[in-house]
Amino acid sequence: MKLNIHLILPILMFILSCTKVIDTNISELDKKLTYSVIPFENYSDTPLAGYRIASIIEGVLRAKGYRVINKVWSYKDTDPTKEEIEKIFKKASSQSDRVIYGTVNEFRYKVGIDNEPVVSITIYIYDTKKEYVIKSATVSATGSADESLGMIAQKLVRNLF
Repeated sequence: MKLNIHLILPILMFILSCTKVIDTNISELDKKLTYSVIPFENYSDTPLAGYRIASIIEGVLRAKGYRVINKVWSYKDTDPTKEEIEKIFKKASSQSDRVIYGTVNEFRYKVGIDNEPVVSITIYIYDTKKEYVIKSATVSATGSADESLGMIAQKLVRNLF
């Protein structure tokens, strides 16, 4: 049986393109420090995706034994403005050693027959003592039709931390 390279190559490219992690060194966080997670800026078309991602990150960090301070923000029924995020960031910086923030670049179901979930986020970890970003990552994934956006986001975040 002869293998057809024209058939194998697209399948291999599809499998490799399902999850992308760029610039990740986030997994080596110090569990002795305190962390704040603030709402992410939402660049997606899905309302409130920044709150969802922040909540998922906070839950995963707590489950993995990190010291996450209680929320320094409250949920609203609209996405926070840049000004609101800046205020939240300042408050979080004064109460923790590290602030985790970022952007939601994509958080939706693809249009088509299968409606696969697609998630893309950029994460920054800010050192409040040094006053600069010490770690960052950009992750994205496409799931299968039987997975939800939340499932895909949780997988991405669990793999990062």
